[in-house]
Amino acid sequence: MVRLLSAGITCLSSIIFLVPAVIVLQYFVLKQRSFCKWFMVLLLAVYLTAVFSVTGLPTAYTLQFDLSVNLVPLADIVNSPLEYVKNTLLNIVLFMPLGFLLPVIWREYRSAKTMAIVGLAVSLVIELLQLFTFRHTDIDDLIMNTLGAVIGYAAAKKLSFQMPFQMPENNRTVLAKYEPVIVWGMVFVIGFFLKPLVENTVWEAVLSGTWWERIR
Repeated sequence: MVRLLSAGITCLSSIIFLVPAVIVLQYFVLKQRSFCKWFMVLLLAVYLTAVFSVTGLPTAYTLQFDLSVNLVPLADIVNSPLEYVKNTLLNIVLFMPLGFLLPVIWREYRSAKTMAIVGLAVSLVIELLQLFTFRHTDIDDLIMNTLGAVIGYAAAKKLSFQMPFQMPENNRTVLAKYEPVIVWGMVFVIGFFLKPLVENTVWEAVLSGTWWERIR
């Protein structure tokens, strides 16, 4: 119950910023009028927020450097094989939506090689950011996240990319070309600076409530 409550508070604390940010980006900056495109971009932004939450994105108020790194692949499988298999599957599943959503929304990502590079890059950023949290930075996570992105791409390809929301080439601007990067940056800024402010306020209200003791 507490985990579900925590996840809900985290997502809601981000969504109140993400929705207006996506609307401004799509309607006013990129002049995109498709509601479906807005929805898919918002879905991607919420997904990235969830990934940051699960993997332990540091915030401007909780930065701490912790050099806990494993650079030896499969090192943990000897100590705890069942736990290793569980974490491996979770890491693969975690990045499958990334490999699915990007090529569905943008044609530039309709390549297994491209998605492998993107999956590797996103996972690498997350692993490096974990140096500033209490989380463990692990090369196995990097490998499995990349594999998950490629599997997600394969699933999108199986559907023949039936939902392309690509803007016409004659309307493509420099900003539109880097739209995915802008979305990524937007999610990061909100998660790093703004979300914690709302999240902390909500938690203070929750913890001060008399019903908190009943759900712990």
